[in-house]
Amino acid sequence: MQSRKSARSSRAHGKSSGRASGGRVRPKRAAASPRRAQMPATRYTGKLKTAFHAGYGEGAALRGSGWSSALAGAADAKLHMNARWTQYTGGRYHTDAMRIKLLAEGRAYADGFAAALDLPRGLWQPVAMGRTSAAVVIAVPGMNRAAIRQLLRLPLQEIIVVLEEGTEADFAELRAVPDITIMGIGERIGADVGRAIGARMTRADIVLFVDGRKETAAEQLALMLSIAETGADVVLADQTPQLGPFKQWDDRARVRAFMNWSLGKQELNANSVELLPHAWSRAGMEKVGIPQLAVPSLAHLAAVQNKLLFRSIALQKAKPDADVATGHASVELSVGDHLEALRAAMQAKGTRLTFPDQLRRRVIVGGKAP
Repeated sequence: MQSRKSARSSRAHGKSSGRASGGRVRPKRAAASPRRAQMPATRYTGKLKTAFHAGYGEGAALRGSGWSSALAGAADAKLHMNARWTQYTGGRYHTDAMRIKLLAEGRAYADGFAAALDLPRGLWQPVAMGRTSAAVVIAVPGMNRAAIRQLLRLPLQEIIVVLEEGTEADFAELRAVPDITIMGIGERIGADVGRAIGARMTRADIVLFVDGRKETAAEQLALMLSIAETGADVVLADQTPQLGPFKQWDDRARVRAFMNWSLGKQELNANSVELLPHAWSRAGMEKVGIPQLAVPSLAHLAAVQNKLLFRSIALQKAKPDADVATGHASVELSVGDHLEALRAAMQAKGTRLTFPDQLRRRVIVGGKAP
């Protein structure tokens, strides 16, 4: 803004000189438009400032049409804002670096939109999406409500909380959270079964699966949605770098990595749909079979066998918590499930899976080639 003032001062000086030499008076420039004059102050600069102003303009237009947040609610404003943001981006997703930049621009856009509606800034994290999305929260008593608050910042059509063994107090706490659907299960069924239950309750094109005990920033979940929006069937959180040297890995990490290596998916390392958070496309879930989600290792195997497109993304580094990261499964259950999946894979592909025996020529002695 300061540079614009300086430029106008220079032009004004030039006009004075022109009058002295030519005697002709030029018309004065029109005053700044009322709309620009009403723009609120912002800390954003460059492209972020441009995005903020664009969001403010869209929010002002919505408000001018008679829309009221008191009547429609903030969730309606969020989805309206995200639809406009999707149009504004014009499909500029090409690389992960571009996605991250656009997520930052989206926050500025959302702040401008919220400012025009007299709503607090920092409410939303837009994601340019042409498909519908939902989240399934795997919850147990003592869950972290901050995990749901992060989801409320995203342009999700549904947030389904599957609460296992919830008490009346747990229900009361969740009922105080707006815009969520609570599926209460009075008995212990295993958190992994909750994934299949939640997936059945939504028809969204993309489904995030999130641990209700662990807060993950909306910005990171938004990146998962963005990658799923542009074609990935399964988007995993890359937690392998947090494990440290291989000798420090626990049994679950090692068996996950062994399964990936055995299936020819070495690039996945110790990552798996056993770990939360992750995202599935609707098409991917239906190829695998939604009931399979109840046993994550079998769902992972089926996704590989169906040649689904996997992507892994690094999330913000945090101290690993094995029980939380795997969605509450015990070590014994996790290892047992992976051994079951490997047994199923060997029945389908042979005992050596993707490892051919290039040394032993068994046929010479009457044996069978692998």
